[in-house]
Amino acid sequence: MGSADPATRSPRHWPGPRAWWNLAAAGIVLRLLLAPHGGYPSDVASFRAWATLLARDGASAFYGSGFADYLPGYLYVLWLIGKVDAAVGLSETAWLVALKVPAILADVAGAWLVLASGLGAGHPRALPVAASYLFNPGVVFISAVWGQADAVAALLVLAGVAFLTQRDAPGTVVVGGATLLTLAVLVKPQTAPALLPAGLVVLRLAGVAGVPAMPGAVTRDTGASALRPGLLVAAVAVPLAVTALAAWPFDLTPLGLVGRLRAAAAVYPYGSVMAFNLWGAIVGFWTGDGVRWLGLPLVAWGALLTTGAAVLVAALTWRAGCSQVLPAAVAAVLVAAFAFPTRVHERYLLPALPVLAIAGYQDRRFHWAYAALSALLALNVVYAYTRPHLHTVLLPPWVETTVFAPPVVRALGLVAVGAAAWLLAVLAGHAATPRRRRTP
Repeated sequence: MGSADPATRSPRHWPGPRAWWNLAAAGIVLRLLLAPHGGYPSDVASFRAWATLLARDGASAFYGSGFADYLPGYLYVLWLIGKVDAAVGLSETAWLVALKVPAILADVAGAWLVLASGLGAGHPRALPVAASYLFNPGVVFISAVWGQADAVAALLVLAGVAFLTQRDAPGTVVVGGATLLTLAVLVKPQTAPALLPAGLVVLRLAGVAGVPAMPGAVTRDTGASALRPGLLVAAVAVPLAVTALAAWPFDLTPLGLVGRLRAAAAVYPYGSVMAFNLWGAIVGFWTGDGVRWLGLPLVAWGALLTTGAAVLVAALTWRAGCSQVLPAAVAAVLVAAFAFPTRVHERYLLPALPVLAIAGYQDRRFHWAYAALSALLALNVVYAYTRPHLHTVLLPPWVETTVFAPPVVRALGLVAVGAAAWLLAVLAGHAATPRRRRTP
């Protein structure tokens, strides 16, 4: 995001704060017009039931009282909504809107962070890029129509990445970034791969291997630096403390939290849960991930490919040796975490989008990936939301026989795979050809 004052670093084409507030107002109005309608039936029903239960019985009685496949992070938001209902008695429509408000606010806050990152980088099109996220069809659909909370996790990942690329005191950077990224995982565990490149950046900041990469310095530092053990302690202690504090009211031990995570992962043991990814392309949707393909179960293939992509991102992040490569690295690993593993839902691509948007300020190739994957997300969530068995909305037959014809849907899964491979290649180029950057 950069710590420089936007007033002194704003690009020439920045029209001023009024333009942003007009955009933000339009984005909120659009979402509020959509919010009283729609709602993915099972998700909305679960959120409402959990909110009511938390408000009535408290957190300690939550787990074990019924089906729950969420970690504690987002349950605090639902708890608050349940308390509001207990105080004022929400109508059916008000319930639906209330359940969508947190994600709507996260959409707007995420767009603001995209704008602030662009202004900090002096990018001439920061406002249009922020607007493209605020009015991104897939993002709008997930928050204002579907009623899911992926935008909240996306905001936390984006904010954590922005913290770790600032030019402020390293201690503040590490504590802030670690807190935000840990909260993102507690809200949506599929954001956990972002911790890998972020952790390597923290190691560089702490002077591990004697080659720290302070933001704004050279892309690959060569000067030695003293080890900063305090930063290493903070990098470990902060995530543990945040996790423990979040789990404590729910009477969860660390092992209990791991058990909840494993139970949540076991709910959908399929190759692809309607995600346009590798397994959606190869075996279609709702195929058990124990099915063998080329001699191995799908789940094993997914784990191997995802681990390989994560290891490659880690190696390239370390080789680049600069915190400024973090947005590109996080974007690449999150796209890979959508494209390759099994048990992936259609919405899991969303957290990568705002990170791709800010990565594009340094390399516009990431903006091309952002545009392509935004279109993929929009098509994917509309496809998943309009299946006949849900009784939500049915698409015209011509759409089902063209845009969403089975061969087209399978081909769309390969878009995610191609995008992941291309992002890894671009990241490799950044790691192999370091460029000196000036400290402002």
